[in-house]
Amino acid sequence: MKSNILVIGGTGKTGRKVVQKLQDLQQNVRIGSRRESPAFDWQEPATWPAALEGMEKAYVTFQPDLAVPGALEAIEKLVDLARQSGLRKMV
Repeated sequence: MKSNILVIGGTGKTGRKVVQKLQDLQQNVRIGSRRESPAFDWQEPATWPAALEGMEKAYVTFQPDLAVPGALEAIEKLVDLARQSGLRKMV
């Protein structure tokens, strides 16, 4: 069964591999990146809802690192928004 999956950081080293594997498995993939449409930018939370719209699952990479000040708060905000948007699974 096909799922709509958002890969946040889908143009990075790990994200590209995840995107390729999901596409090989015939999944519907949306790449979350500043350069994609809709855009996803960790520094611009206003971009997050459009990227999550219609997605069932998400694979998340965080740049530059979870130890950076504000990282935990950004992840928590994304998780809250994902729940509100109906996302069923996040990795």
